[in-house]
Amino acid sequence: MSRNDSQSGQLAYKICLATLILLPTFSVGYKLFVSGYSLYDILPRRQYKVSVEMSLDGHDGKSRIRTFAPQSDEYQVIVDTSTVDAAGLQMKLQDAGLNRSAIWSGSSVADDTRVEYTFSVLPTARQYHLAEHLKVADMHPSALTPYLSAEKDIQVDDSEILQTLTSIGADQGFLAERLRKIYDLALALGTRPFKGTTDALTALRLGEASCNGKSRLFVALARATGIPARLVGGLIMNSGTKRTSHQWVEAYVAGHWVPFDPTNGHFAELPERYLVLYRGDESLFRHTSDINFDYQFRISSKMIPSPAAKTNFGAFNLWSLFERLSLPFGLLQTLLMLPMGALVVVLFRNVIGMPTFGTFLPALIAAAAVGTGLIWGTLSVLIVIGAVSIVRWLMQRLELLHSPTLAILLATVVITMMLSSLAAEAAGLNELARVAFLPIAVMAIAAERFYLSLAEKGPGDALKYLIGTLVVVSACYVVMSSLALQILLGGFPETLGYVIAANLYLGRWVGVRLFEYVRFRQLLRAEVV
Repeated sequence: MSRNDSQSGQLAYKICLATLILLPTFSVGYKLFVSGYSLYDILPRRQYKVSVEMSLDGHDGKSRIRTFAPQSDEYQVIVDTSTVDAAGLQMKLQDAGLNRSAIWSGSSVADDTRVEYTFSVLPTARQYHLAEHLKVADMHPSALTPYLSAEKDIQVDDSEILQTLTSIGADQGFLAERLRKIYDLALALGTRPFKGTTDALTALRLGEASCNGKSRLFVALARATGIPARLVGGLIMNSGTKRTSHQWVEAYVAGHWVPFDPTNGHFAELPERYLVLYRGDESLFRHTSDINFDYQFRISSKMIPSPAAKTNFGAFNLWSLFERLSLPFGLLQTLLMLPMGALVVVLFRNVIGMPTFGTFLPALIAAAAVGTGLIWGTLSVLIVIGAVSIVRWLMQRLELLHSPTLAILLATVVITMMLSSLAAEAAGLNELARVAFLPIAVMAIAAERFYLSLAEKGPGDALKYLIGTLVVVSACYVVMSSLALQILLGGFPETLGYVIAANLYLGRWVGVRLFEYVRFRQLLRAEVV
């Protein structure tokens, strides 16, 4: 190569490197400072899927079930509502006051009838700051009168409630101070999961209560001191199955209904996982007597793009594209993180000198393991490779051609994965049972690479490459499962230009690899001397 060609190549290299750095920087700057793309907008949101599963024995007679259907408001968005009705039952929605009832009824309902009501929730955390010098209003609008009045289980006018209010000093002072004292009293009560209804007086006298007893006492004291308050019923959306609902309180402060949960220690705030099903002193389920009714909630969650992220930056918005194509958000995350995983592999191979089965395979294995966990993913790979090694050893004497051998090994991979899943399920190892179905193509490539290493380089080198591959897979997994990087690349996919620039730089790496330095350190030191 001539000197002019060399200089031309250097110039082209520098131009490419500068372009790959400047273009993403310009694009990110344009999004943030010109188009108004907020950093908050790129944060994914957690969406919860809730299924209410109900069963009853109707005895071939009339049956009726009523529960509450959640409604969208400023703190929760309800989408993808569906119901699976059993034969003999018809479902209808009915609005009544602040709540929406879901009612199933039928004239001839059989035993072991099952109903399922499913919806997805996009919730938002609630948090308020109460001004210290805000006074309790002397007069309230007539619409708030029900939230200042006594009810059957909220004994606002009872002498014990009034005496307690005075004894804790919540009958005077600023509004925030009174609410704090009422909240502290309810919070200090012992917690016991009472069955049935615990009214405000019973909770006060016993000094312990469930969430509904604590909340009724809070509401009674708040109303007694002149602050409108009401009960709220719903769910705390933790993944899994549960039968336990929850109650908390809202107090009317300066035109806002502010949440309080004296059971779980939330003052003027609630985490995002709280779902409102109804407001008021209600029962979550009502049904025809003597029908042997049962229910459970099944809850799961996933990360999705925020609504703002799906509407910003028009035609270049990948999140919006994937939604239009009905592709899962997780697939977009995997695609965007694969180049990051490949960069990690390049660093380990070119800079550190770690041997691996190819450049892309460790990144592909890590991508498959992100959804299942590194330990179980690694174990599944080792099981498959072990099975392939045994089958190869058994077939050595058959002297088969290369392609049929690989086809047999692919069948071995599939059989091993299915058997592993069956055995793991029988042993109660659900994580391994699921991870056994890592992408077959990835497992087959891993098995083939190991087989070729055994055939061409022997067991020693094959084991060295396997260990190196697993080490790099672990490093790729750490990088590719990083939520911060997923958020960055999801909101600004153009930053993949930085990844290409890094690979471009490493493409001209001429330094000594770390493993080579360790191996030849004595020789290198002698040359320096």
